[in-house]
Amino acid sequence: MPRSDALRNRARVLQAAEEVLAEQGLAARMDAIAARAGVGVGTVYRHFATKEALWQAIVEARVDVLLAEAERLRAEADPATAFFTFFARIVADAAAKKAYTDGLRDAGIDVKDSQAEQVAAMRAAITALLGSAQAAGAVRDDVALPEVLALLRGASLAAETGDFPPIALEVIFAGLRAGSATTPRGAVRASRP
Repeated sequence: MPRSDALRNRARVLQAAEEVLAEQGLAARMDAIAARAGVGVGTVYRHFATKEALWQAIVEARVDVLLAEAERLRAEADPATAFFTFFARIVADAAAKKAYTDGLRDAGIDVKDSQAEQVAAMRAAITALLGSAQAAGAVRDDVALPEVLALLRGASLAAETGDFPPIALEVIFAGLRAGSATTPRGAVRASRP
């Protein structure tokens, strides 16, 4: 088990890396990250052998934060608030992590492939929040995980490009709420040529 000072240093490096990458982009140097973290560059390389490994760790840490947020919301908030807050949080996080995922993709690293456990945990968290919101009568009962994931994917992609006005989430949420107008399943597919 890593020593507590090593864990603290790793956390400081991750925090500093997020800050430096937000300011300087993917061209940020490891020594700048080390300086921001208040550690030597050797400490950074001891934890993260490459810049790509550091980016991947940042993405994984961000997903861990989201998963912890889902648990907190389930425990502390009413089901509707928990579901819609978590949906909005995922979309907001998408724009922030784009630089890291782009850097990993450019380095030939498939983020989703390396995060299979986290992807499964995220799906489980969304499923649980959705189920609770539906049981409370807050979300339409004809919506399932595939529809929610499609909406999340579209909203996240729009947020990544900066082309996602604040009202867009309100429109998505209005369509998800129980009592909103429904279109028969298959109607959209049937209307396509």
